[in-house]
Amino acid sequence: MRNFKTEAETLFDTAATSELVAMLGIEGEEATKAFQTELIDLCAHFHEVISTLPCDLPSAPFNLSLTKRANWLETNVVKPGQRLLEALQTENRPMFSTWPYPLDPPKFRDNTKLMAELSELVEEADELRQDLRNQQADDAGHSQELRQEVFSAIARLLQKHSPDVKPNRGVYDPELRRRVGVYVDAMRLIFGKITGVQENLDRLIRSEMHYPS
Repeated sequence: MRNFKTEAETLFDTAATSELVAMLGIEGEEATKAFQTELIDLCAHFHEVISTLPCDLPSAPFNLSLTKRANWLETNVVKPGQRLLEALQTENRPMFSTWPYPLDPPKFRDNTKLMAELSELVEEADELRQDLRNQQADDAGHSQELRQEVFSAIARLLQKHSPDVKPNRGVYDPELRRRVGVYVDAMRLIFGKITGVQENLDRLIRSEMHYPS
C-alpha cells in the first residue's frame, strides 16, 4: 500500500526544500520548516487524489475520458445493478427454490442488507454518471482540471510563504528556449515534483496573473 506522506517527504527533502527557499527568499529555520511541512502535505494530498483518478498523469491508475467513464458506469454498474435489484425482489424468491434437493421446504436467504447496499451503490454510480455527463457538457476534462487545481494550490502556498514573489511569466531564454524567472522556475519545480510531468505552465501563470488564486 502506497504511503503518500513518505513519497512527499522524499520529493521535498532537505535538499529540495533548500533549493526552493533560496530561490524564493524564505529566511529562517522556522519559516523554512513551515514551508516544507505545507509542501509535503500538499504533495501527499494530490498524490492520493491522482492515485484514485483516471487522468493522463504518470502515477494515475489509467486514463479515460469522461464519456467513456460515464458509459462504463452505465454498462457495468447502473443497469446490471438495477436488474439484480429487480431479481432479488420477494416475488422472485421461488426462482431460488432448491426443492427437491432437499425435500424440505427451502429456506431463502435474507437479502435485505445486500439489497440496501446494492441500492446505495447503484444510486451513487448513477449520480456520478450524471455528473460526468454534465461535466462533458461543460467541456471539463479531469486531466486539465486537476492541473489547474494543483497549480492554484501551489500559487496560494507561494503567496503565503513568499508574498514578495509575485506571479509573472519571467523572461524568455533563447538558449533554454523557455521562460525563466524566480516565480516560473519555482512553480515548475514544485508542479513537476507533485504531478510527475514537466510543463511550461505559461497559460496557467497568465491566468494567475489576472485572476489570483
